[in-house]
Amino acid sequence: MPSAAERETRLSEFIDDLLRLVLRIVLLAMALVFIASLVVAGALLLAVWAVRRLWARLIGRPVSPWVFRIDPRAQWNRFYHAADDWPPGSVRREELRRGQQQAQDVEVKERKHTDDDG
Repeated sequence: MPSAAERETRLSEFIDDLLRLVLRIVLLAMALVFIASLVVAGALLLAVWAVRRLWARLIGRPVSPWVFRIDPRAQWNRFYHAADDWPPGSVRREELRRGQQQAQDVEVKERKHTDDDG
């Protein structure tokens, strides 16, 4: 008859093995779901492309490729020229003009030295 320590060790090993098996099954299921979602997304993209190609052939136009143009200057220009889009009489544009008109040149004056300055 096995001792209590041996039974506890066997039970602990069984639980460890069971948890490992469950974890492997869960990870395998997650991987399969991920792969299936990629396959479905690819199939949908292919179907849309095929319908687009078929439509172009039916109406007698050439099949044009999908092109995604990225201009790195686009965001800079968007914000840099944002002030140009304001209407001529807008409040914000008038505030900017007043701010530019109120700017003054300042003369730099020497600071008087005292004994405390060191």
